[in-house]
Amino acid sequence: MPFLEEAEIRRRMERHAAWHLHELADGPLVLMTDWADKAQAKELSAKHAPPADAEGLRSWWTDPQTVLSRVEAQTEATIFYGDALPYHFVNLGPGALAAFMGCRSVLQSNTIWQEPLIEDWASAPPLVLHEDSPMWQTAQALTRGSVSAAQGRWITSFTDIGGAMDITSYFRTPEKLCFDLIEHPAEVQKAEAAILKVWFQVYDCLELLVQAFWGGACAWNGLWHAGRTYTPQCDFSCMIGPPMFKQFVLPILQRQAAALDVVTYHLDGPGAIRHLDALLTVPNLRAIQWIPGDGQSYLVSDWLDLYRNILDGGRNIQMHCPRPEELDIIFDQLDPDRITVWLGTGGDAEKTLARLDRLRAKRKKPQ
Repeated sequence: MPFLEEAEIRRRMERHAAWHLHELADGPLVLMTDWADKAQAKELSAKHAPPADAEGLRSWWTDPQTVLSRVEAQTEATIFYGDALPYHFVNLGPGALAAFMGCRSVLQSNTIWQEPLIEDWASAPPLVLHEDSPMWQTAQALTRGSVSAAQGRWITSFTDIGGAMDITSYFRTPEKLCFDLIEHPAEVQKAEAAILKVWFQVYDCLELLVQAFWGGACAWNGLWHAGRTYTPQCDFSCMIGPPMFKQFVLPILQRQAAALDVVTYHLDGPGAIRHLDALLTVPNLRAIQWIPGDGQSYLVSDWLDLYRNILDGGRNIQMHCPRPEELDIIFDQLDPDRITVWLGTGGDAEKTLARLDRLRAKRKKPQ
């Protein structure tokens, strides 16, 4: 399949930007992709599968030529429906910022983890950006290489630089951090402040790279904006209650949001829902991305109360809709203009798009 024309990519970008600003008038924003050829997709998966040996695995994750060859082949073999943008998520595992600050990375076939950095707060190393970090050098090389190789055919996203509390949990392990919040709260807050400083150093550097062609930015969740944007998170929040969230997480998130133009917060799992009220107080946090998590239902109908609470709080929603027939629920019971949906094809993308068109046309009829 040919790549999308630049004019079409820019048209879709305008819709993304309108959605962020709550100005979309013919929603929802639809993100849907499929392979152009199923047989070719199978061949590509086999050709670009992660190797078993350590050296091959490192190349698969970090070598620009290897990574960008994979990105180009997969992008060319993909059909981007609706408002979906062809983009390259520079994937170096969750919270790669921890590696940029000294953690040793452990490469696996499906992700990259970080080994703990701080055994004891009394002997903690300085928490600063390691300019010579192999992973930081890799992040810059992959981002720069992706923008250059794309030549306007795809958008390059930020790598996942995570949230301050999650990075702290990588430094200590989640179990130790739970005790630290009670026994060493000052040290935790000091670490978070240091992480936030590095977070902005990294963001500002990568922003200059990703804006080189398109002039805007795209986070790892595929949402583009003309200004400064990111999708922060705190998966560790599932392990703490609202008082600790307000003490340790909310101030950092407020500082991040204040320095960005639009923010979509990554809310992950039922255990994180307890923090929604606090999140809805953050200026510039214009949307909530809801991920039910492992073992949970992704059906729209199972989360209607949550979706209504988010909309009533004045925020947009990024959600999954695995069954095309549940588009009816989005149009009938929610506000489609305020929703971005990862849409399942139901095995037939054209039928799914036709259903979407019928719902939009019906909505426009006079009452």
